[in-house]
Amino acid sequence: MLGLLYSPLTVALTFVTGIVGLLYWWSISTYDYWKKKGVPYEPPTPFFGNIKDVILMRRNFNLVHQDLYNKFEGHRFAGIYQARQPTLFLRDPELIKAVLVRDFNHFHDRGLLIHAEKNPLQQHLFNLPGYRWRVLRNKLSPTFTSGRMKNMFPLVEESSKKLNSFLNAAASKEEIVEMKDILAKFSTDVIGTCAFGLQMNALDDPDSEFRRMGRKVFEPSFLSKFASLTNSLLPEIGRVLKMDDLGRGVSDFFMKVVKETTDYRVKNNVSRNDFLQLLINLKYKGRIDDAEEVEEKANGVNGKNKNVLDFDLDDGLMAAQAFVFFLAGFETSSTTMSFALQELAVHPEIQTKLREEIDDELEKNGGKFTYDSIMNMKYLDKVVSETLRMYPPVQFLVREVTAPYTIPDTKVSLEKGSIVIIPCFAIQRDPKHYPDPERFDPERFSEEEKAKRHHYTYLPFGEGPRNCIGMRFGLLQSKLGLAALLSKYEFHVCERTELPIRMDPKTLVTSSTTGTIVRITHRK
Repeated sequence: MLGLLYSPLTVALTFVTGIVGLLYWWSISTYDYWKKKGVPYEPPTPFFGNIKDVILMRRNFNLVHQDLYNKFEGHRFAGIYQARQPTLFLRDPELIKAVLVRDFNHFHDRGLLIHAEKNPLQQHLFNLPGYRWRVLRNKLSPTFTSGRMKNMFPLVEESSKKLNSFLNAAASKEEIVEMKDILAKFSTDVIGTCAFGLQMNALDDPDSEFRRMGRKVFEPSFLSKFASLTNSLLPEIGRVLKMDDLGRGVSDFFMKVVKETTDYRVKNNVSRNDFLQLLINLKYKGRIDDAEEVEEKANGVNGKNKNVLDFDLDDGLMAAQAFVFFLAGFETSSTTMSFALQELAVHPEIQTKLREEIDDELEKNGGKFTYDSIMNMKYLDKVVSETLRMYPPVQFLVREVTAPYTIPDTKVSLEKGSIVIIPCFAIQRDPKHYPDPERFDPERFSEEEKAKRHHYTYLPFGEGPRNCIGMRFGLLQSKLGLAALLSKYEFHVCERTELPIRMDPKTLVTSSTTGTIVRITHRK
């Protein structure tokens, strides 16, 4: 009898039961956090918290957050659990403003893990905390001024001409096309020339290396998404395992491209008007161009200001900043353009009105697009803004509490290290802010309509000091791409167009399950 009690099978079962019990206890050990603070919360599921469908890849964050948002109607904020991580879930635009801007010093980090020794690309501006973020942000911000966008405009325009040429045959045959992938190739070509000074030829070569790397980043494998969720939701485990969330080979590829291009330019004294050149200037001169030095001296700074680059911009840090340019320009632009084209196909009257504006601007400028003509297109801006309202590329904003904080007009205190989430998609589809929110209506972004609602109910690029640094570039690329396409072609709903659009549960950015399938024709 005693031998049976201590048989190998019994011991193994007891051990496994004990481990499972410990894991269960560990997973629920934080689940009284919001109750103790007196914060309204959604009862969590062991191991999954309130995001079971996200973890099991059945729904994306947008839809899960929208359900949670609607459950807490009438509350300024609520408590949720991401796996076992207590997370403050914001609903009130004024409180969102406090977190992103007014009380920014309490929320200046995103709380994302960085394993620089394993994946140097994680050191990009979006991830970096504290001091290095502030210095690099201030140094890189001049990269995206309107003046520099004007300088990059001819490069983007050249890629838009290639895009139109690529689609000419399909339009002549009035074929059904999948525009999401085509526009991803267009974005790859734009970023290749604007960021790296390289001709990608992704439209002609679907297997180009840059396009393959884009797929790995934005169409992650199960392991990549698992690593990303683990790093963000279970940082205790992420710090130990140090998993790569970018996909095999992505880090090595970008490191190689940046290092080889940099070495060639420095050795041969070659300079180009692209983002990588600005990084090279920053590495070797401590500033992106001579104009910055002139400005510093005019202000009596002489290189001793608080934003001086006093740490080494090594190969990994350089590659990471080039990579974030790739991130900022690629997904924002390609998904925005593809969603916009589908909505324009569904609403031909909006497509016609936009095309009339494009024709007017072309007529004023001798049949050519200029930077100013694109910026002057008010209805184009409305169409792009409404697209970003309905389909924000980044599903939510996240901030880490960097100094103890008490929520205004409450006794609820947040400890350093706490996580705060702002559900952009849910806020931008709240009928209180946007009546009939499922309807595509560019006139929501007339000056009169914008004045009626809180500024912090529209957050596709974030707000405050940590907003998207590449916003101007992403918008330029999207607007010029759409204007170029609509100047030549019409887009129509076909039998394969998916309506309503279904969100892909496997991607960490807003994406549809089938892409954008429409019929393309030449203009009548």
